Amino acid sequence: MLGYRGINRDVTARKRAEERIHSLSRQLMKAQEAERQRLSRELHDLVGQDLSALKMGLDTLFDDQPEDLPAMRQRVAKLSKIAHGTIMAVRDLAYALRPVGLDQLGLAQTIFRHCEDFSARTGVKVDFFAAGMEDLELDSDIEIALYRLIQEGLNNVKKHADATDAIIRLVASYPNIILRIEDNGKGFDAENRLASAINEKRMGLRSMEERVALLGGKMRIESRPMQGTKILIEVPCKGNSIGCQEKNIDY
Repeated sequence: MLGYRGINRDVTARKRAEERIHSLSRQLMKAQEAERQRLSRELHDLVGQDLSALKMGLDTLFDDQPEDLPAMRQRVAKLSKIAHGTIMAVRDLAYALRPVGLDQLGLAQTIFRHCEDFSARTGVKVDFFAAGMEDLELDSDIEIALYRLIQEGLNNVKKHADATDAIIRLVASYPNIILRIEDNGKGFDAENRLASAINEKRMGLRSMEERVALLGGKMRIESRPMQGTKILIEVPCKGNSIGCQEKNIDY
């Protein structure tokens, strides 16, 4: 009897420790997102505006001036071009830190725009489809987490898969939200994926697993060498409607 009580106390203590770790991890994730939002705002409002003012000054430097000093004009034009490139880089970085459209456009439309931008940058065709999401009012933490999962999944496609096509499906199927990320790349040995994550620096997969676990969900990876990769994620659906049934979706 005493042994049973001792085991029970150990199990209870372990569960409390695990809950404490999950709570701290969630707090850390919230703090990271808050810091990302702050940095994104400062990049846009301060750095971006200062760079825009600098470019405007360069573009108008020779206004109402005699048509001479061609070499100087050419140098200023090059500097203006560099400033423009830097403005675009700052804008992209600010967007990556905190997608401004998430609050205005909603999750599905923001992901759609991210997929379009990703395709334009990398040449990888992304087929994105969402169903049942428009009637859900998700917590901002869940929206950000789903966006980050897709962002990290596409980053893995770009870095490791050597793929030409990717498929993303986001479906509200009560009581879960189901996310599938698939590519036609070179794949890997999913059974030994932890070793692969270390040897091939696939730490993005570990990060995704940790984020899913914090949402109380589960993640499964299906992949074989030269046969592409499929990531299947289910997280609890904390919305205000049932959404759509998975059986009605081309998932």
